[in-house]
Amino acid sequence: MAAVTGNPVEVRYAQAVRIAVVVIVAVWHLGYDVLLLTRDQEIYQPRWAAFAAWLVLAVVQVVGSVLLLRSRLSAATARTLAVIAVAAGAMAVAAYPSQQSIGDFSWAWNTVGWFGVLLLLERPIGEFVILLTVNTGVTVVAMTLDGSLGEPVMWARLIAVTYATAGIQLAFALLGRQLHQEARRATRTASEQARSLARDAADEAIHAERQRRYGDLQHRVRPLLRGLAGGELDPAAPAVRRAAAIEAGRLRRLFAETDETPHPLLHELRACADVAERRAVQVTLASYGDLPPIPAEMRQALVEASLRVLAEARDQARLTVLADPDEVVVSVVAGVGPDAGFEAPDLLPTSVQFDEEERELWVETTWAVPGGG
Repeated sequence: MAAVTGNPVEVRYAQAVRIAVVVIVAVWHLGYDVLLLTRDQEIYQPRWAAFAAWLVLAVVQVVGSVLLLRSRLSAATARTLAVIAVAAGAMAVAAYPSQQSIGDFSWAWNTVGWFGVLLLLERPIGEFVILLTVNTGVTVVAMTLDGSLGEPVMWARLIAVTYATAGIQLAFALLGRQLHQEARRATRTASEQARSLARDAADEAIHAERQRRYGDLQHRVRPLLRGLAGGELDPAAPAVRRAAAIEAGRLRRLFAETDETPHPLLHELRACADVAERRAVQVTLASYGDLPPIPAEMRQALVEASLRVLAEARDQARLTVLADPDEVVVSVVAGVGPDAGFEAPDLLPTSVQFDEEERELWVETTWAVPGGG
């Protein structure tokens, strides 16, 4: 089971398995092993070797448990502690009475196996299998040296004990990995479903907002087209031309909004400028500073005043976008005719200046960046 540092659900599952292993090892070593050592301490020879092995394993247990619970048990540390645990187990086995490598007094084999679960829980399963094999080999060597391995009864007992100890420990290690994999699979599925729902909700919201805007445009454009088609409106009238230019710019801006571009605001302003250029107005567009992400409704508000000024432009216009961490400012300066009738939209803070002598209209719209200074 690999170390977990990501999804909270995966972390909780992994931590639950870690706590379970730590508790099992603590109860086994501080309870069962202590009981055997204190009850029959006189049979271990030398006695100090058995107690020294227990003490070394206790230190390994404390260090490994603390590092594991804090997710700081590195591969090198885990392997080093596992080697020390196996060596301590071998020292304990050497202190057993003859013919008692498997019996009522042998405690180290089972204990070292559980230490392997503790220390190699988050390592590849192959490393744990190697520890179990080496740990079993220590007992087999001890039985060979004292001659007990030649007895059929001891062979049967060895197989039974191996199955009961190493089998349970290996099953527990595999179960821990399986729980982690299931947790990862469940959280991944839940995350994918959440992202899918979020995308669907966003798509629905965008679609609804566009439908609303199309409805608003239709509400404004339909009377204009009907009036022109029915002869009720004079195409040569300045007010009619102004209204047509504004609605054409809004349509172009709305179409441009769906394009994938690195700077949507500049793209939408360029779309509005194209409408003015079709009327032979020379439009220049300049941008200074790094544009932050701007919501669609704020871009619409920033563009609206410029769109209306461009509808009034007579021969030339200059669009300027200034961006800094605190605000985004869109300004437009355009030469207008004597019949200009500009009305500032009530969407964002907008300043309007008119040079009567030069017949220039200067409009500036400001959006304060949320969280800016």
